[in-house]
Amino acid sequence: MRILFMLLAVSILFLGGCEGSTKGEVLVSVGKDKITVEDFNSRIASLPERYREIVQRRKTEYMQELINDTLLYQEGMRRRLDKDKDVRKVVEEAKRKIIIAKLLEEESDSSGEIKEEEIVAFYNANKGRYMTPEVMRASHIRVPTSEEAEKILAQLEKGANFEQLARDKSVDPTAQRGGDIGYFPKGQLMPEFENACNRLKPHETSGVVKTKLGYHIIKLTERRPPEQVPLEKVRSDVVARLENAKRQKIYNDLLVELRKKTPVEINEELITDSSGDTLEEVVVKEE
Repeated sequence: MRILFMLLAVSILFLGGCEGSTKGEVLVSVGKDKITVEDFNSRIASLPERYREIVQRRKTEYMQELINDTLLYQEGMRRRLDKDKDVRKVVEEAKRKIIIAKLLEEESDSSGEIKEEEIVAFYNANKGRYMTPEVMRASHIRVPTSEEAEKILAQLEKGANFEQLARDKSVDPTAQRGGDIGYFPKGQLMPEFENACNRLKPHETSGVVKTKLGYHIIKLTERRPPEQVPLEKVRSDVVARLENAKRQKIYNDLLVELRKKTPVEINEELITDSSGDTLEEVVVKEE
């Protein structure tokens, strides 16, 4: 927990500046630096929600971490570590990333909110994405040998009750439920088992089906076709996808505009890249 708070404190000090507000009642003084109540509360308010809730319950500990960070920062400055080559390089790179992020944020804000007609249009054009999968429900009787399975199949053909035979004969844990394995989507069970289910209509019983677990007789009890999920249940996903697409378009359009008005020259002879893959392809492969 201490490491968590230290990381949080460092991140806020870095993003929000290391000097506290000069207005308002001073909460704590650390040498020449002062942190006011207003500054302290604003730091907490700027935390991600999941961290903010933790800090709200443990303000004293968070304050101590801010004090510790300030002391360490002051000592680093006393040693003139801000002039260190490696530190300056990291700070400059961080500054570049923050400025880029702020630029893209401003561009995104200027584009406006996602409109209702955009949400509806995306949903209608991507209905296949928002379908529940087909699910089946089945019961089975599993036995160790094909001979036992054939005997059970013969009993079923003479009218024996499937569920009772499952309780009496099956060696599967589902026996106590009359062989019921519940609902399952495609791809969840063994291929041989699912293939047999796919060939059955509700309430039909299969022949003997062999899997690595033994020999099965399967009864399909229900099949639910795919169903359309209403827009209101997937609205947040639709909005998120539209926002991502809009951000990507803004990013691409801005770069096109900047490249048009800014000369870019590349000395191809100095670049050695033998893979033939793009950077994105390399990242995907490594993941």
